[in-house]
Parts: sequence; structure tokens; C-alpha cells
Amino acid sequence: MIALARFLLKSYTRKHAYFAPLAATLIAMFLLYSYKPNPVMDSYAVTSVFLFIGAAWMGLTFLNHGSPQQEQLHIIHIGSIKKYLLSQILALIIPVILFTVIFIVFPILTHMFNRPVYLSELLMAICGHVILGIMGFMLSLFFQTAWMPNGTRAIAIMLIVVIVSLGAKSIIDPLPFPVSWIRWILPPVSPIMDGLINSTVVTPGQVWGALGYGLVYILLLCLIYMYISVRRDART
Repeated sequence: MIALARFLLKSYTRKHAYFAPLAATLIAMFLLYSYKPNPVMDSYAVTSVFLFIGAAWMGLTFLNHGSPQQEQLHIIHIGSIKKYLLSQILALIIPVILFTVIFIVFPILTHMFNRPVYLSELLMAICGHVILGIMGFMLSLFFQTAWMPNGTRAIAIMLIVVIVSLGAKSIIDPLPFPVSWIRWILPPVSPIMDGLINSTVVTPGQVWGALGYGLVYILLLCLIYMYISVRRDART
């Protein structure tokens, strides 16, 4: 799976489809740090959201860059559609980790913060970036061309989900109780962002609880994606 993940990444980078999400995400970070000093966890919360959006965008371009014939060849070569799907996910985790390193290290090396970063904050920030980054591309898995042939509609729906996820607290809280359950099916971007921003006010357990909620959500997305993909493959 590692070899296939490496091959998929090489194939993706050759077509330069990665450039737009990469450039946009980095530009957003540079704009954020165009002034200093900046609050530590507030800044990390914002860049983790940048990574969520950028990873969703990158995931969509990654999944749509190959042809169905290439996909079938990869599945035959690796021997299992489950292994192929896990290779896709593994390939997308690599740029998320690279982005996380950049977002965490850049403001520290360039002295952009108004105070030193504590170790506990650093761990929370790293986990927040990785979890939101993985959540972003896991969300994009459900909007790939193989599932939604109308690319414009797929992008529009994904944008709506991303926007509602970011503003879930202000959008869903005023809703009546019978429809408030919607919050549980949305990506928990807002709770994680709030946890990171308020990490100096709330208890560490609350922050780690929000991050754990995000991790569980990712695992559920992965299981649902694998299940539906295997069923689709069995019918074809």
C-alpha cells in the first residue's frame, strides 16, 4: 500500500492539479502572519481551518486526476479494493502532515507570536491541524467524480457543507430542537476551532474531547466510505 500511495502522489504531482489548493492555503497563512505579534492558539485555530479547507480542495483534485481505467488497474495490481482505498487515504495524509509542519513551525521560527508556545499548546495545535486536515480530505471522498459525475454540483454541495461546518455554532444553535440533530452529522470543525481558541479558558479535557470527537468522526467517515465503495465495486 505504501508503494501505491507513493505512486498515486507522484502521478498527482505530475499533473500540477495540486498547485491551486497548495498556493491558496499558503497565501492564506502568509496573509494571516502579515502582521505581528499574534495570539498563539487563535492563530493555530485559524490555520487549522485553512488546512481543513485546503485539504478538502486538494482531496477533490487528487481523486479526480486519474481515469476509471487506471483505478481498475491499480485495484487489480494491489489485489483488493480495500487496499486501494487505504492507499488513497495514506497518499492524502502525507501532504496533510507536511502542511501541519509548515503551519506549526513557520510562526515559531519567524517569531510571529506574542509569547512563547507551551508544550501542551503545541501538542493540541499539531493534533488539531492533523485531524482537521484529514477530515477535510475525507469529506472530499464523497464528492469525487466517480460518485457525483456533475463536477459543478459536487463542488457546490461540498462548499455548502464546508461553510455550514465552519459556522455551525451560529447557524444551528438558533434552529428549533427537532432539527438541531443536524449538528451531529456535520464535520465537527466548529467545536475543534472553539476548543483551540479557548484552550486557555476551558479545561484541557474539553479541548482533547473536541479533538477526540473529530477523530471518531474521521473513523466513521472512513468506514462509511469503505463500505459504500466496496458495495459499488461489487455491483459493477
